[in-house]
Amino acid sequence: MPETIAHFGEEGAYAAEAASRLYPDAELLPCHSVPDVVRAVTRGEVERGVLPIENSLAGVVPETYDVLAHATLAIVDEAVLPVPHVLVGMPGANIDALARVHSHPMALTQCRRFLSSLPDTLPEVAPSTAAAARRVAEARDPRQAAISSRGFADRLGLSVLLNDVSDHAQNFTRFVAVAPYTRIDLDRAERWRCAIRFVTHHHPGALHDAIEPLRRFGVNMCSLQSRPIPGRPWDYQFYADLEGHPLHHSVSAALVALGDNVAELAFLGCYPEAAREQ
Repeated sequence: MPETIAHFGEEGAYAAEAASRLYPDAELLPCHSVPDVVRAVTRGEVERGVLPIENSLAGVVPETYDVLAHATLAIVDEAVLPVPHVLVGMPGANIDALARVHSHPMALTQCRRFLSSLPDTLPEVAPSTAAAARRVAEARDPRQAAISSRGFADRLGLSVLLNDVSDHAQNFTRFVAVAPYTRIDLDRAERWRCAIRFVTHHHPGALHDAIEPLRRFGVNMCSLQSRPIPGRPWDYQFYADLEGHPLHHSVSAALVALGDNVAELAFLGCYPEAAREQ
């Protein structure tokens, strides 16, 4: 029996493409929201879930980081996809006459330059880029358009009004697969990453003290993100991606020392590093 993989967004959304790339033989389950994906995995309704976590133009996807702070799930895989956003609408629609452009908040952020060129057009938030395109197709209003993918627009009978409306042509989104277990396998042919979450003590230089063991043990930190801690105004937690596997001596030693230097430390999983296009 094939596995079932939940993903954020409708069938045909970018997350569905990422899920298909990671698990080509699996059945896919579209979910309306990031928490819906997490619930499906946590309840055992699916084997894994695929979520967007970071974009090369707009930065992190806050909702994914926030659910990872509380879910009993770990990151087990990742995929990096190009996201060539296009403007889609009813056939024959006039761009200059548009009243609304629908899309997911991250996509709207990635296309700010284009949207600013339409001062009389109102951006409208949709649950996903696929949902935005469906909204336009159902409205059948030539004054409405969506920022979406070309493939999904074709399926709905929409026309591409303008190609590549992202602020930069090199636009990529990183997706992660989450599961109710932590990977402990180690294929030495793969480049590995591990993800952690930590909260520093409150004193000058606390962040420097926290990450100093990474330098000492020669572990490269690929990214560092800060997020507010709910219920604790103006307190922050940090998320970091490290190169290497916890079974590597340098990584395990650095994590032990880092844990001694912080108020909280949580391991969020390890996974093979996906190829990153330049």
